[in-house]
Amino acid sequence: MNGHFINGSFTREHDIDLIDKTLLFHQKIEGDVSCVVWDASIVLAKYLEELCGQNTGFLKNKNVLELGAGLGLVGLTAACLGANVLLTDLPEALPLLKLNIDSNKSVLFSCKGAVKFNSLNWGEKYDNKFNPDIVLMADCIYYKESIGPLIKTLTELTTKDTTIIMSQELRDTEKQKEVWEFFKSSVQIFFNFHVIPIEEHNSEYCSRDILLVKLRKL
Repeated sequence: MNGHFINGSFTREHDIDLIDKTLLFHQKIEGDVSCVVWDASIVLAKYLEELCGQNTGFLKNKNVLELGAGLGLVGLTAACLGANVLLTDLPEALPLLKLNIDSNKSVLFSCKGAVKFNSLNWGEKYDNKFNPDIVLMADCIYYKESIGPLIKTLTELTTKDTTIIMSQELRDTEKQKEVWEFFKSSVQIFFNFHVIPIEEHNSEYCSRDILLVKLRKL
Protein backbone atom coordinates (compact mmCIF):
# COMPACT_ATOMS: atom_id res chain seq x y z
CA MET A 1 0.00 0.00 0.00
CA ASN A 2 1.47 3.34 -1.10
CA GLY A 3 0.61 6.78 0.27
CA HIS A 4 0.95 10.42 -0.71
CA PHE A 5 -0.44 13.87 0.05
CA ILE A 6 -2.98 15.56 -2.22
CA ASN A 7 -4.29 19.04 -1.41
CA GLY A 8 -3.46 18.69 2.26
CA SER A 9 -5.11 15.30 2.71
CA PHE A 10 -3.39 11.95 2.87
CA THR A 11 -4.34 9.22 0.41
CA ARG A 12 -3.26 5.61 0.25
CA GLU A 13 -3.58 2.97 -2.41
CA HIS A 14 -4.48 -0.63 -1.70
CA ASP A 15 -3.78 -3.33 -4.26
CA ILE A 16 -6.11 -6.29 -4.63
CA ASP A 17 -3.53 -8.58 -6.19
CA LEU A 18 -5.92 -11.46 -6.87
CA ILE A 19 -7.85 -9.40 -9.45
CA ASP A 20 -5.17 -6.80 -10.29
CA LYS A 21 -7.20 -3.82 -9.05
CA THR A 22 -6.18 -0.84 -6.92
CA LEU A 23 -8.38 1.07 -4.46
CA LEU A 24 -7.71 4.64 -3.30
CA PHE A 25 -8.46 5.79 0.25
CA HIS A 26 -8.66 9.31 1.65
CA GLN A 27 -7.54 9.61 5.26
CA LYS A 28 -7.43 12.23 7.96
CA ILE A 29 -3.98 13.42 8.93
CA GLU A 30 -5.07 13.51 12.57
CA GLY A 31 -7.87 11.80 14.45
CA ASP A 32 -8.91 8.90 16.66
CA VAL A 33 -10.92 6.05 15.10
CA SER A 34 -12.32 5.95 11.54
CA CYS A 35 -9.56 8.23 10.30
CA VAL A 36 -6.83 6.06 8.77
CA VAL A 37 -6.39 2.62 7.26
CA TRP A 38 -5.34 0.40 10.17
CA ASP A 39 -2.99 -2.54 9.73
CA ALA A 40 -5.67 -4.95 10.96
CA SER A 41 -7.89 -3.86 8.05
CA ILE A 42 -5.17 -4.72 5.55
CA VAL A 43 -4.59 -8.12 7.16
CA LEU A 44 -8.31 -8.93 6.99
CA ALA A 45 -8.67 -7.68 3.41
CA LYS A 46 -5.71 -9.79 2.32
CA TYR A 47 -7.17 -12.80 4.12
CA LEU A 48 -10.35 -12.36 2.07
CA GLU A 49 -8.16 -12.55 -1.04
CA GLU A 50 -6.67 -15.80 0.28
CA LEU A 51 -10.14 -17.28 0.80
CA CYS A 52 -11.30 -16.21 -2.66
CA GLY A 53 -8.13 -17.58 -4.22
CA GLN A 54 -8.95 -20.96 -2.69
CA ASN A 55 -12.67 -20.74 -3.51
CA THR A 56 -13.72 -18.26 -6.22
CA GLY A 57 -17.31 -18.43 -4.98
CA PHE A 58 -16.55 -17.55 -1.36
CA LEU A 59 -17.84 -13.96 -1.68
CA LYS A 60 -19.66 -14.16 -5.02
CA ASN A 61 -23.17 -12.69 -4.59
CA LYS A 62 -22.95 -13.04 -0.79
CA ASN A 63 -24.49 -10.39 1.47
CA VAL A 64 -21.60 -8.95 3.48
CA LEU A 65 -22.04 -6.54 6.39
CA GLU A 66 -19.08 -4.63 7.78
CA LEU A 67 -19.37 -3.22 11.28
CA GLY A 68 -17.20 -0.24 12.21
CA ALA A 69 -16.21 0.08 8.57
CA GLY A 70 -14.07 3.18 9.06
CA LEU A 71 -12.65 4.13 5.68
CA GLY A 72 -14.17 1.04 4.07
CA LEU A 73 -11.09 -0.88 2.94
CA VAL A 74 -12.29 -4.32 4.03
CA GLY A 75 -15.83 -3.92 2.70
CA LEU A 76 -14.76 -2.38 -0.59
CA THR A 77 -12.30 -5.22 -1.09
CA ALA A 78 -15.13 -7.70 -0.48
CA ALA A 79 -17.28 -5.89 -3.06
CA CYS A 80 -14.51 -6.06 -5.64
CA LEU A 81 -14.31 -9.78 -4.95
CA GLY A 82 -17.98 -10.26 -5.78
CA ALA A 83 -20.00 -9.51 -2.65
CA ASN A 84 -23.05 -7.32 -2.07
CA VAL A 85 -21.75 -5.11 0.72
CA LEU A 86 -23.33 -2.89 3.35
CA LEU A 87 -20.80 -0.70 5.16
CA THR A 88 -21.86 0.63 8.56
CA ASP A 89 -20.35 2.97 11.12
CA LEU A 90 -21.28 5.87 13.39
CA PRO A 91 -22.94 8.87 11.69
CA GLU A 92 -19.83 11.05 12.07
CA ALA A 93 -17.74 8.51 10.12
CA LEU A 94 -20.02 8.41 7.10
CA PRO A 95 -18.78 11.50 5.15
CA LEU A 96 -15.26 10.08 4.77
CA LEU A 97 -16.66 6.62 4.11
CA LYS A 98 -18.87 8.02 1.34
CA LEU A 99 -15.90 9.88 -0.14
CA ASN A 100 -13.95 6.63 -0.37
CA ILE A 101 -16.86 4.80 -1.97
CA ASP A 102 -17.22 7.59 -4.53
CA SER A 103 -13.46 7.65 -5.18
CA ASN A 104 -13.54 3.97 -6.11
CA LYS A 105 -16.71 3.89 -8.22
CA SER A 106 -14.88 3.09 -11.44
CA VAL A 107 -13.08 0.14 -9.84
CA LEU A 108 -16.30 -1.12 -8.27
CA PHE A 109 -18.10 -0.79 -11.61
CA SER A 110 -15.40 -2.76 -13.39
CA CYS A 111 -15.72 -5.53 -10.78
CA LYS A 112 -19.52 -5.32 -10.72
CA GLY A 113 -19.22 -4.59 -7.00
CA ALA A 114 -22.33 -3.54 -5.07
CA VAL A 115 -21.80 -1.23 -2.08
CA LYS A 116 -24.20 0.65 0.16
CA PHE A 117 -23.55 2.42 3.45
CA ASN A 118 -25.60 3.35 6.48
CA SER A 119 -25.19 4.50 10.06
CA LEU A 120 -25.39 1.91 12.80
CA ASN A 121 -25.00 2.52 16.51
CA TRP A 122 -24.13 -0.77 18.17
CA GLY A 123 -26.76 -1.96 20.60
CA GLU A 124 -29.60 -0.03 18.98
CA LYS A 125 -32.37 -1.67 16.98
CA TYR A 126 -31.50 -1.85 13.30
CA ASP A 127 -34.47 -2.25 10.97
CA ASN A 128 -32.58 -2.71 7.71
CA LYS A 129 -33.71 -5.84 5.85
CA PHE A 130 -30.14 -6.69 4.81
CA ASN A 131 -29.57 -10.27 6.00
CA PRO A 132 -25.82 -10.91 6.03
CA ASP A 133 -24.19 -14.18 5.06
CA ILE A 134 -20.88 -12.81 6.32
CA VAL A 135 -20.08 -10.11 8.90
CA LEU A 136 -16.67 -8.43 8.88
CA MET A 137 -14.99 -6.39 11.61
CA ALA A 138 -11.49 -4.92 11.65
CA ASP A 139 -9.95 -3.46 14.82
CA CYS A 140 -13.29 -2.79 16.50
CA ILE A 141 -12.32 -3.74 20.06
CA TYR A 142 -11.09 -0.53 21.72
CA TYR A 143 -13.44 0.46 24.52
CA LYS A 144 -14.83 -1.81 27.21
CA GLU A 145 -18.15 0.06 27.26
CA SER A 146 -18.74 -0.70 23.56
CA ILE A 147 -18.40 -4.48 23.88
CA GLY A 148 -21.87 -5.14 25.31
CA PRO A 149 -23.61 -3.13 22.56
CA LEU A 150 -21.42 -4.76 19.88
CA ILE A 151 -22.28 -8.27 21.03
CA LYS A 152 -25.96 -7.32 21.20
CA THR A 153 -25.80 -6.17 17.57
CA LEU A 154 -23.95 -9.32 16.52
CA THR A 155 -26.52 -11.59 18.15
CA GLU A 156 -29.45 -9.68 16.61
CA LEU A 157 -28.05 -9.50 13.06
CA THR A 158 -26.73 -13.03 12.71
CA THR A 159 -27.95 -16.62 12.64
CA LYS A 160 -26.14 -19.92 13.11
CA ASP A 161 -25.45 -19.84 9.37
CA THR A 162 -23.71 -16.45 9.48
CA THR A 163 -19.92 -16.39 9.35
CA ILE A 164 -18.25 -13.58 11.30
CA ILE A 165 -14.62 -12.84 10.49
CA MET A 166 -12.77 -10.27 12.53
CA SER A 167 -9.23 -8.97 12.82
CA GLN A 168 -7.80 -7.34 15.90
CA GLU A 169 -4.42 -5.84 16.66
CA LEU A 170 -3.28 -6.84 20.15
CA ARG A 171 -1.89 -3.63 21.62
CA ASP A 172 0.67 -3.92 24.39
CA THR A 173 -0.98 -1.83 27.10
CA GLU A 174 -2.64 -3.17 30.22
CA LYS A 175 -5.87 -1.37 29.38
CA GLN A 176 -6.10 -2.85 25.87
CA LYS A 177 -5.16 -6.32 27.12
CA GLU A 178 -7.97 -6.09 29.66
CA VAL A 179 -10.47 -4.94 27.01
CA TRP A 180 -9.54 -7.81 24.68
CA GLU A 181 -9.83 -10.41 27.44
CA PHE A 182 -13.22 -8.97 28.43
CA PHE A 183 -14.39 -9.20 24.82
CA LYS A 184 -13.22 -12.82 24.49
CA SER A 185 -14.97 -13.95 27.65
CA SER A 186 -18.15 -12.02 26.80
CA VAL A 187 -18.51 -13.05 23.16
CA GLN A 188 -17.96 -16.75 23.89
CA ILE A 189 -21.23 -16.83 25.83
CA PHE A 190 -23.01 -16.50 22.46
CA PHE A 191 -20.47 -17.48 19.78
CA ASN A 192 -17.90 -20.14 19.03
CA PHE A 193 -14.50 -18.39 19.00
CA HIS A 194 -11.89 -19.78 16.59
CA VAL A 195 -8.47 -18.16 16.14
CA ILE A 196 -7.33 -18.63 12.54
CA PRO A 197 -3.74 -19.99 12.45
CA ILE A 198 -1.26 -17.46 11.13
CA GLU A 199 -0.19 -20.03 8.53
CA GLU A 200 -3.58 -19.47 6.86
CA HIS A 201 -3.13 -15.68 6.67
CA ASN A 202 -1.69 -13.98 3.63
CA SER A 203 2.02 -14.76 3.90
CA GLU A 204 3.11 -11.17 3.20
CA TYR A 205 0.41 -9.30 5.11
CA CYS A 206 0.43 -10.94 8.52
CA SER A 207 1.69 -10.24 12.02
CA ARG A 208 1.81 -12.11 15.31
CA ASP A 209 0.27 -8.98 16.85
CA ILE A 210 -2.83 -9.12 14.61
CA LEU A 211 -5.31 -11.92 15.20
CA LEU A 212 -7.85 -13.22 12.72
CA VAL A 213 -10.85 -14.81 14.39
CA LYS A 214 -13.97 -16.59 13.11
CA LEU A 215 -17.14 -16.43 15.19
CA ARG A 216 -20.27 -18.51 14.73
CA LYS A 217 -23.40 -18.44 16.82
CA LEU A 218 -23.77 -21.26 19.33
